[in-house]
Amino acid sequence: MRSARHLVLIVGLLPWLTGAAVYRWVDENGVVNYTQIKPEGVDAELVSGDTGRRKPAAAPARPAPAIPAGDSGQTLTPEQQQMLSDLQAAEQARQAEIARVRESNCQEARDLLQRLTARGRIRIAGPDGEERVMPEEERQRRIDEAQRAIVANCSETASR
Repeated sequence: MRSARHLVLIVGLLPWLTGAAVYRWVDENGVVNYTQIKPEGVDAELVSGDTGRRKPAAAPARPAPAIPAGDSGQTLTPEQQQMLSDLQAAEQARQAEIARVRESNCQEARDLLQRLTARGRIRIAGPDGEERVMPEEERQRRIDEAQRAIVANCSETASR
């Protein structure tokens, strides 16, 4: 088993050891490929077998797109720039929707807290449909829940 691995390794390194031409390129999926025959229609680099240094096999077929301001050396195609703009717009819309929902939840929690604390006895419909007085334990539990909802939805730090 061990000798089979060594054989595969030696056969794989043979082009570099013999100085044969090896071309390297990255496909559209980001996968690095190597071959001894220069592929047509692909910007490939010639990897020299004797020195291990890379030499460009051919000049790039198309100029690199402009780098957006503030980018860390990455280049974006116009399609990628449009996708980035669309994603940023979608994120702004999502943030606006979150703010709207928080505001709605804040108002509902405040209204509920006001109703729960305005009166000592609150009537609610029971599971059988008949009205009953809410037990004090349940009223206190709902007051606590409303206060937590107010803290979660009404404070400035909750909206960030």
